Amino acid sequence: MNTEEEESKVLLDPSSKLPKYVQILNWIHGMISRGKIKVGDQIPTEEKLSRMFGVNRMTVRQAIEELSIEKMIERKRGKGTFLVSPKPKDLVYKLEHISSFTDDMKTLHITPRTETRLVEVVEPTTNVRNILGLKKKDKVIYTLRVKYAEEEPVLIERSYLPHSEFRDILDLNLDGSLYHILVENFNITLHHSTQVFSAILSGKEDTGLYNLKRRCPCIMVESTIYDPNNIPIEVLYSYFRGDKYKFRVSSGQYLFQK
Repeated sequence: MNTEEEESKVLLDPSSKLPKYVQILNWIHGMISRGKIKVGDQIPTEEKLSRMFGVNRMTVRQAIEELSIEKMIERKRGKGTFLVSPKPKDLVYKLEHISSFTDDMKTLHITPRTETRLVEVVEPTTNVRNILGLKKKDKVIYTLRVKYAEEEPVLIERSYLPHSEFRDILDLNLDGSLYHILVENFNITLHHSTQVFSAILSGKEDTGLYNLKRRCPCIMVESTIYDPNNIPIEVLYSYFRGDKYKFRVSSGQYLFQK
């Protein structure tokens, strides 16, 4: 990068729901994807970036730390921070807010693709029925979808939605973001979620969906998505390939208990 580009002011979008550090991270990813920052180039310093964006250095540091987690940069003492990979070496799942695979990949400037393998109306299991608050005769829409990052399968999703409320989804193309469909077509607000994590080995079906010959370690995430009135919208079982994903959790202050 030349000095003029480094020192030019970049305006953040104050109306954006994205945190400032994410906007800065997206800008850096954009500069990399356009070839403005290449492998071997030095990343602008925290001081320069803070001047460019008009933010404090802690905000910039958050963005740089994301690049470090993604293994895209290398810090060399006394010399600076350098780009070592144009794209993340690890996919990072962040537990900060509800997000879709499509949005996550676009943020990382990775080409996403969703392949819908199955959509059908089924009887829910007792667990799914209880979570969604359904009656005995109520049915659910079950979808099985495989998520690809740069044409490599990295995530399998099994979703359950109340049939009575979302029956029209059966006529739609689900090879994209399901959450975009829920928001845009059904005017649903995805307000909050609960998630439970388990370490598992892929079963025979999932191993085949991953195009692997052997079972692989996975992180299974059981999610329930709620609207603002705490009404459950979806039960989702996500199977993340353990060799492709890392999980990041931001924790609050330690609470000392005597």
